[in-house]
Amino acid sequence: MATTSSDDIQQVRTRNILLPVLLSVSISAYLIYANLDTSSLKLIHFTSKLAIGLLLAAVALVIRDTAFMYKVRLSAGDKLSWGAAIRAIVMWEFGAAITPKLGELAFTFFVLKRSGLSYGRSTGVVILNTFLDNVVFVVVFGIMYLVMGHHIIEVSSDCADLSGGHVVQKVMLQVRHLAQNAWIGYVFFCVAGLFFGISIFVLPTRAKKFFYRLADMKGLNRFHDSIKHLGDEIDITAREYKNQTWSFWLRMLVATLINWTARYCIVNALVFAFSDVAPNFWDVYARQYLLWIFLVIPTTPGASGWAEIAFVALNCEFMPVGLSAAIVLVWRIYTYYFYLLAGIIVLPGWLKRTAKNVRVQTGN
Repeated sequence: MATTSSDDIQQVRTRNILLPVLLSVSISAYLIYANLDTSSLKLIHFTSKLAIGLLLAAVALVIRDTAFMYKVRLSAGDKLSWGAAIRAIVMWEFGAAITPKLGELAFTFFVLKRSGLSYGRSTGVVILNTFLDNVVFVVVFGIMYLVMGHHIIEVSSDCADLSGGHVVQKVMLQVRHLAQNAWIGYVFFCVAGLFFGISIFVLPTRAKKFFYRLADMKGLNRFHDSIKHLGDEIDITAREYKNQTWSFWLRMLVATLINWTARYCIVNALVFAFSDVAPNFWDVYARQYLLWIFLVIPTTPGASGWAEIAFVALNCEFMPVGLSAAIVLVWRIYTYYFYLLAGIIVLPGWLKRTAKNVRVQTGN
């Protein structure tokens, strides 16, 4: 696993924040320019329905983060106080907002280690939570597919807000077209989950040897150290959690399910808040699983720009014509700008508070 130094963390406020924010704001502004129908704005009134929808989105956000904190604290062996867990989650989400998908795990590992966890426990928390996120996604998506059928990945090309002919709108139409092949992404999640499940819980030693041999193969010299690190980390994770009880695993799975259910329900709440005619909310909820397959594609820091495009592309039929750009901006406030702002506020105090852990780990 790649490492992140404290000097790198010190510089995130000036170097790492500006790019994703500019990308996100630029795409949002462009979407408003391309899609916003000023006549549709007249339909928005501060009614009890709008207030309830926005409040429900906030409640879903709180539930999501509470479940997230609980499972991170549980997987850390209660070595984090609730206060430390809250700060760690803020920094975890802050890292996700300012780093590309491929760099997110390294940032998260640094946050947990600086929060006072050992190398082994930090590694275990990151890998275990990532694995369980994958398991819950695969299982719930599979259940919904069995119940709702192929309908959940059928996305038509008809959507009024994408008919303007602008470049971004054309990209969105391509995203809707690609959604028909989302089962490929789902199969990838299944295979990855099965592979890492066997590696962690059944054959960790063999998995470590496999990655060591893989690292020595010709053509993979560039990734030699990273591949070997992955093998080491799987073995460490297996040793960290091999003696856990069924109660532990049940609580972790339930917390993970609540975490992701609440995350997706934020969109349901926003659709309820702004739509004059309520759609089938099961369809809205299921569509967020489809959206997630696109959001895990490594792109820009915090998926800035890409998140806005994919959200509108895959949810536009659930939103009033002309308001999709406004709704995606509200969605990003709940799921992105909130954590970005919280991270900026928490970062200076967190660095000072956790400095003692760095001294202990380095023996100074």
